[in-house]
Amino acid sequence: MAANAIAGFRPEQENVVYIGAGVTVKGEFSVPDLLVVDGVVEGDVTARGVVVGQSGVIRGHVAAEEADVSGSISDHVEISELLTVRSTGRVEGRVIYREMELEKGAVVTGDLSAMNEERAVARPTPAAKIVPQARAEPVAVAPVGKTSASLERLSEAARAARKSAAKSVASEIAAERRNVLRAPMSSRKGRG
Repeated sequence: MAANAIAGFRPEQENVVYIGAGVTVKGEFSVPDLLVVDGVVEGDVTARGVVVGQSGVIRGHVAAEEADVSGSISDHVEISELLTVRSTGRVEGRVIYREMELEKGAVVTGDLSAMNEERAVARPTPAAKIVPQARAEPVAVAPVGKTSASLERLSEAARAARKSAAKSVASEIAAERRNVLRAPMSSRKGRG
């Protein structure tokens, strides 16, 4: 919703709030439809959709159905449907989401929790579980600091884990082949 909404976005649209570049606002915001931020928002935000442009920053509690982040959100983020973090985007803090989509280069740090699909209620999930699949699982992420060094260490750890897993599987296959070749022909399944 948010990504498509920004394509046809007009500042004069009803039920839409636009915070332009160079503008800083503080307070609590409740937007019936779409909040588009190219400036800075300091405070709590509730909206159906939130779009944070590359120059946009939100510091505070964000609650929305969908969010599309090219800029920065920090503190507490609750997205009941889809959280999209673009390559220039950064989300930090407590992040609760149903689905998350990350472009290469996106940064997400903090406490991540996937929502329970039946009730849309946040439930903690194991932070150390990394499973490649269509839905993103929570991942333990290094604290913010030297981002490129942290990402490099994370990438190196992932490469080492993949390499170790591949070696382990290869050695198991080789051992199984040796066992099959050593077994007498009469004891092999499917043979005689």
